[in-house]
Amino acid sequence: MKELRFALGYMPHRLWGNILQAQFLEKESGKEFFVPREYIQNDASTLAYRRLTPMQQEILQLIDAYSDRNLFRRFSKEKSAREFQERVQKETISKLIRPHIEKYLYQILEIARDHRVSLFAKEKGDRNIFPEDFLHIEKHPADPVFSFNFGEELSYTLSLVHGENRLVLHRGSLEIITHKPVTLLLGNVLYFVNDIDGKKLKPFMEKERLVVPRGLEKKYFTTFVRKILTEYPTLTEGFTVKELPPGKRAEIVLEEGMKNIPVFILQFYYENKRIYMDNSQQRFVNFTDKEGRFGFDRYERNFAWEEGVVIALNELGLRSRDSKSFYLNKEFNQGDEIDLYTAINFLNEHASTLVESGIGFRHRLQLNYYLGKIHLELESKEREDWFDIFARVHFGEYAVPFIALRDHILQGKREFQLPGGKIAILPEIWFSRHRAIFEFGKKEGDNILIHKQHFSMMEGPIRDFHQSTLQKLQKLNQVEHLPTSTLPEGLHAGLRDYQVEGYNWLCLLQQYGFGGCLADDMGLGKTLQAIAVLVRSKETSVPAPEPDPGKGRQLDLFGDPAALRTSLVVVPASLIHNWRNECGRFAPGLKVFSYVGNQRERELNHFHSYDVILSTYHTVRQDIEQLSMFYFHYIILDESQMIKNPFSKLYQSVIELHSEHKLVLTGTPVENSLTDLWSQINFVNPGLLGTLSFFKRSFVQPIEKQKDEDRERTLKELINPFVLRRTKREVARELPPVYEQVRYCNMSEEQRNLYEEEKSVVRNSILENLEEVGLERSSLMVLQALTRLRQIANHPAMVEEFTGIESGKFTEVYRDIESLISEGHKALIFSSFVKHLDLFCERLDADKISYAYLTGAVTREKREKAVQEFQGNADCRLFLISLKAGGVGLNLTAA
Repeated sequence: MKELRFALGYMPHRLWGNILQAQFLEKESGKEFFVPREYIQNDASTLAYRRLTPMQQEILQLIDAYSDRNLFRRFSKEKSAREFQERVQKETISKLIRPHIEKYLYQILEIARDHRVSLFAKEKGDRNIFPEDFLHIEKHPADPVFSFNFGEELSYTLSLVHGENRLVLHRGSLEIITHKPVTLLLGNVLYFVNDIDGKKLKPFMEKERLVVPRGLEKKYFTTFVRKILTEYPTLTEGFTVKELPPGKRAEIVLEEGMKNIPVFILQFYYENKRIYMDNSQQRFVNFTDKEGRFGFDRYERNFAWEEGVVIALNELGLRSRDSKSFYLNKEFNQGDEIDLYTAINFLNEHASTLVESGIGFRHRLQLNYYLGKIHLELESKEREDWFDIFARVHFGEYAVPFIALRDHILQGKREFQLPGGKIAILPEIWFSRHRAIFEFGKKEGDNILIHKQHFSMMEGPIRDFHQSTLQKLQKLNQVEHLPTSTLPEGLHAGLRDYQVEGYNWLCLLQQYGFGGCLADDMGLGKTLQAIAVLVRSKETSVPAPEPDPGKGRQLDLFGDPAALRTSLVVVPASLIHNWRNECGRFAPGLKVFSYVGNQRERELNHFHSYDVILSTYHTVRQDIEQLSMFYFHYIILDESQMIKNPFSKLYQSVIELHSEHKLVLTGTPVENSLTDLWSQINFVNPGLLGTLSFFKRSFVQPIEKQKDEDRERTLKELINPFVLRRTKREVARELPPVYEQVRYCNMSEEQRNLYEEEKSVVRNSILENLEEVGLERSSLMVLQALTRLRQIANHPAMVEEFTGIESGKFTEVYRDIESLISEGHKALIFSSFVKHLDLFCERLDADKISYAYLTGAVTREKREKAVQEFQGNADCRLFLISLKAGGVGLNLTAA
């Protein structure tokens, strides 16, 4: 039976020197020798290739890299491989081609060693392969050892140590197969050799010992010997080599790398010799000459210490792929100015830790940046309604009042020049954490005063000084978990759960001396919640002297309950009767006086006799000089969006009023712009949102124009404790069910024809006008045309020239009215067109059906009478209301 073996033959090439070729060897049973068969080519289509294992195929691919064909392609510009081989220069072979071949030979030999591939050496013409032709590959490498002897002369030898054996280089047949790294053939044993170039071995293949010419010893000591002592294990005789512990230190250097990305370069110093982590050097050697006695000091490199430094940097947040160039944990490739600042702040933040870890730091940047520790020293005390903050920033030897950085924080300027000329980079977190205390704080010397209404803006360590107070104030943000306040006995109404929460919230605001904005949806009982607080104030307060409004009064947020005061409720004229009725219904114990009408008594002495003064915005504006001299207990503005314009005379008037507590009620705190909100919040809590110009610059423009989510979030945090808004959807489970039905009405035939004719006329007119004056100047005409078509769709009689034509919508609505009346129901009928309501009035009058009627033209007295008529008269089944007149302040429960 025949044995077939895959083997590598080490054999000569006529140009390239000895190379490896792959062959199948065949051995017959009973024979000692193998017979070589065909050479195996890197050709997947051949049968021989398909018989190979993946490992053997990998060897074939490596051998193919130095085939004549591929060498020709890589190193020749000749027309053919034959011409290339005929003309190739020896220098090209030795300097280019042979090193290229040896690179692949080394890889092949590694595979042969690790997988025990058969390897034989044979001259190319020899036929049979005998056992003694096979080579043994040593698995473990040999190490080069130099030996120096200095007596009368300086000489040295080089030997290779393999285990306990010393390989003799100058005797026997030794052949270097690859030079870099080294593999060599000694007899029929192949060795791998560590850390030496084959060129260094060649002199010792001819001589056992080399002698340095006399007079050149010192030069050799300072160069060659020192280098060998640094790179190789060495034996010495005739001079000393002291093994000493090195003085060592580590340092990171901040610089701007590729694309200006900040990078920290890690450097190690051994006896002031700089080295990087990726350097393979293992020791450092210094030459000494003490009165002609030559010697060396040698220091071993401490790799464990270097690894410890890398680990320390990783723990601080630096990462590296090569243990030399370190980057911050963030993305490595942003490379903008902020990244450089972040890198500098990294050193500022970790300066002490780096020093403690024995890691120095410096920079190679264009400007003289400060890299030391930055410490913000904070101390804060409570002073009545204020947080009194003392803050000082320490930049090494320099201390700067924090207030001196106000403009930098507000303008986003990170660079701050220190007295010594260095530039400090302010930590980025300061610009978000402490911005608010500069926006809303007052400067008092080196201190910053923050009103307690800005408690939600207190961030970071400052909060630690006021945990108890802030925990109390924070309850304003947790409506569902507010402390429970007992409902007053004088309140004749049952409150729904959400109304109880609103009442508790108002009581807590009162306790802390803050104003508030109750912004529940229309119909959720804002008036009732406000009345409940007024009744509670009446029942829990005691008489107190009236302070001078000119001097004001400093309040302690956690002081005694408020003393008895007359409260002022300011409402639109149409709501006077509603408030009076609600007070009479739910709080009959409140003494209520209406301060309205042309014949009103402008002397205010009698105000003390009442609990609640009802007045209108118009009246307050007219009598502000007198009213501003009275110190009220509460000032409540209903439908407070009336003061949304901060430049209006009305707003300028109401802010002159004085009271202990302020409250605004509105279903629409923001109608057109955030400026609407500022006016109302500034009334109840002056200064909460800063000045108007500041508010526009810091909130209105970023939020409305730039959609700045951070600024929007900050604004919500500011106002959230003082604005309570619940929508009908949020409290729907507590409200009776709402049924909505949309009815579509067909026009009458004559009405439809008229509508289509009018639509055509309108379309043509608009198109002509667009051609003549353009779109912008045609907008009014378009609006008028749409309004005219709406009127025709409602009822043609709403347009004067089209009377006498029936309306499908009118007929359908009137049929529903008749059904509702016959079933004993009451109904509200709304329309945006007063003339449309008048058409229903004419038909109802003709049919002698009683109804109430309310439009903007109705006086206050008639308005109240109409509401009472609908609410109290069982025969008054219908209430016809224009949207403008009935849009706010109507409490109608009869329908």
